[in-house]
Amino acid sequence: MNIDLLKLKEKLKILSDDDFDFEVADYLLTVKFDGKPLSQIQRQVVSTNILDNEVFNGGFDQFYLNNEDEYIDDAIDGLREFGATKFLELAIKSKEIYLRDKELYTSDRNPYFDPLDDKFYELDHYGELRINYVKAHLDEIIE
Repeated sequence: MNIDLLKLKEKLKILSDDDFDFEVADYLLTVKFDGKPLSQIQRQVVSTNILDNEVFNGGFDQFYLNNEDEYIDDAIDGLREFGATKFLELAIKSKEIYLRDKELYTSDRNPYFDPLDDKFYELDHYGELRINYVKAHLDEIIE
């Protein structure tokens, strides 16, 4: 797919934060699924978006059942880069649990994720941190 990057950047300027976040993730996933490699900064942004969507939809169980450990390292790096320290701690702990228990819970929910899910839902979301980070690095992310 051929994306007009100038038009996309202009469109992003007028969108609400939620729509901005969605459009950036959509662009990055399109690039990824077109078989083009993503840069480190692009992987961090899209991986934190995937983490959000999966955990808010079905908890850390869903994140790992759908993705195994494909996105967690980049999500951890992104959370660190955005300054989302409380979410960073949860992501690191989730990875430890996943690696420890992945053979035990291949198709069932892992009860050790439940406290992490609860904390994830309780915290003030870091989406604004990601959005501000993307806006500050837009030319590196939309390229």
